[in-house]
Amino acid sequence: MIPTTVQAQQTASFTNGIFKEPTTEIKAEKELPLSERSFVSSNSLLDLPKTNPGAAFLASAIIPGAGQAANKKWVRAGVYFTVEVVGLIYHLNRNAKARDQERAYEQFTHQNWSVVAYAEWLVNYSQIHGLDNNWQSLEAQLSGNTPNWSDTREDWGQVPLNLLHNVEASTPFIFKDRVGSNFSHLLPAYGSQQYYELISKYYQFQPGWRDWYSQVTTSPTQTVDMYRYFWNGTDEPFSLFYKGRDLAAEFNENYRVAGNILKLIVVNHVVSAFDAFFTVQLKNSRIETNTNLLRLEQFSVIWHF
Repeated sequence: MIPTTVQAQQTASFTNGIFKEPTTEIKAEKELPLSERSFVSSNSLLDLPKTNPGAAFLASAIIPGAGQAANKKWVRAGVYFTVEVVGLIYHLNRNAKARDQERAYEQFTHQNWSVVAYAEWLVNYSQIHGLDNNWQSLEAQLSGNTPNWSDTREDWGQVPLNLLHNVEASTPFIFKDRVGSNFSHLLPAYGSQQYYELISKYYQFQPGWRDWYSQVTTSPTQTVDMYRYFWNGTDEPFSLFYKGRDLAAEFNENYRVAGNILKLIVVNHVVSAFDAFFTVQLKNSRIETNTNLLRLEQFSVIWHF
């Protein structure tokens, strides 16, 4: 048996009827009405995430899982979309709860912390230690005013903030055996985020709380030790200071959690977008590979005799 090899030939060279040259039939295309063209254009846009990686990326970046759903990756689409919905609900819930707690804390301070109480204590503190910090001007401004514990917001009309800051800036911490540095903070303006934060955070502002005012500033028995800082546990803040601190901690924690959930939602958008991008890109690569395998332009035949 002598093997004879017939070299590969283009299919177009066979004219014996088995292989025929392809013919091209040209048909006139009917122009579509404008309404139908719009429909086709709309469908084309909706189909883009199925074939275009960039469109799939954009779809999932806007709505997590959209690009996966367009390519029938239902499980992954469901996971991304569920994370989005649950995350948004939890974020909004925590944010709303934090706002309610913040308003409750602010209302608590309006009945338990007074700038008049704080200023009056500062006058007593300066007077008993013989400080030269212009406390006399602050005393004259107070002129016998007392805190309005039903709504301490009204007390801000009794104390000029600039005058209070001048006295604070020249007032040192006085300990049992020494004089320390000047006060570390100035009272922030009423209504600011810093104002609500600092009055229940720094011991310097403890005298503005209602229980301190009644037990120290207006106590019938005044001693110099009542106006000293010991930092040894004997001069710890009273209960209202701690309650304000705890109320502030609650809404700050909920704001923190809401912020972290929002970060998770953003990450979900990003991961879903890239997942959709690579899903379509991989699908296109497979289609192109299969097409190349089927595109046979020539063949070979081996006859054995």
